[in-house]
Order: sequence, then structure tokens, then C-alpha cells
Amino acid sequence: MAETVTEYEHLAAKKRERQGNAELATVTDVAVGRERVVLTATFEWSPDPVELAYDLDDDRDVLKLERLTETAGFDFEQVAFLEGETVELTYAGDEWVPSAHRAQVEGEGSAVETFRTELRLLARELARAPNLPRRGIEAMRTASTRQLIVGVILFKKLLIAGLLVWILV
Repeated sequence: MAETVTEYEHLAAKKRERQGNAELATVTDVAVGRERVVLTATFEWSPDPVELAYDLDDDRDVLKLERLTETAGFDFEQVAFLEGETVELTYAGDEWVPSAHRAQVEGEGSAVETFRTELRLLARELARAPNLPRRGIEAMRTASTRQLIVGVILFKKLLIAGLLVWILV
């Protein structure tokens, strides 16, 4: 029996779509909109393009896109220069994801990488709300000794309750 070209391409694609397999792809199109950035990448062995969409209102997506542009040697604002560049994509079970942010794929990455990512997201949130730390410091300075003692006791009780819930779950 003779295999057709499409059957061959399908089998070749399925062979490469294994969990954790990394392949090089060329970014063929970069669409930058007000709310989303969509990268289209193609493999030389597959006719089907891979779309990578990033929501600019989501901090995690912005962080992923920032990491991708940095690995290509560009700043975040230069995302349009990714067109024509080669990026490494890793198959994550049901989709291709850039290896640059593979640590943020569920089940991948180390605890240290996760902690760093969460720390960056917290820093961004605090930078967006600069009044929050100032208000907290002001409240601490103007509080009486009795209020501070009650606050510490309440904080300890909440901490203990949180630990109990964490242990029981």
C-alpha cells in the first residue's frame, strides 16, 4: 500500500508530538492588538501553524511574553521583531508552548522558578498600587500600643488557622 503525502505528514507530526519533545519553529506572523498579542509559528515538518496567544490584561501572560522576547534578545516592547525569528517550542501534552516559559506550564518547573514568578507578579501588583504600602505604614505609625497588641494576636490566630487548614487539606 502506498502512503499519501498527507498520511506521511500526519504520522511525522504525531511522532514529534510527544510530551516534553522540543522542536524549533519559525515565527511567521506577529499580531499586536490592544488587548492581545498573537504569534503564529510554523514547523518546517508540518503545514499546520501553531498560534500562541497572550492576553495583555493578564499579568502571567505578559510575564510569559516578556520572557519569550528576552530569550530572543529583544525587549518586551520589541515583540514585533520576533517575526522571522526561530523559537524553541516544547510539546506539553496537548499544545506547543515556548520553552522560554515552560516553567509556568502545569506540572513543569521547579519550586524556585514558581516562587520567582509569583514574587515578580507581587512586585508588579505593588507597583500598580503604590498607596497600599504607604497606607499600611501610616496605620502602623498612628496605631496605639493596645491596637498593635490586638493586631499581633489576631494575626497569630489567623496564621494558626491557616496552617491548620493547610495541614488538614
